[in-house]
Amino acid sequence: MLKTITSTDLRVQIKKVLNEVGYGQNQYIVEKFGEPTAAIISMADFRLLQATRQAQTAASLRDVVATVRQRNQDVETAELTTLMEEARSDFYQARTGTSDEK
Repeated sequence: MLKTITSTDLRVQIKKVLNEVGYGQNQYIVEKFGEPTAAIISMADFRLLQATRQAQTAASLRDVVATVRQRNQDVETAELTTLMEEARSDFYQARTGTSDEK
């Protein structure tokens, strides 16, 4: 069951809340000044959330790689490597204001 608790009440009831969540009885939304700021979920739910995120990230990465391959079919590997090195160098320079060349 999903419950809502204020951050003030959570401070007082932390043991009770953790026991309820730990045994899979409840999940909590923690509110601060009437706004939801955090969720307290069981480790099983957390692992499921992490696995779902990892699967979504992997699928997204596969999509990006496929798109890049489609768009750059005519680019030779050496040219692509050079472009990537130039982009990395430009990024580093913009970020630090220096060159990373040796």
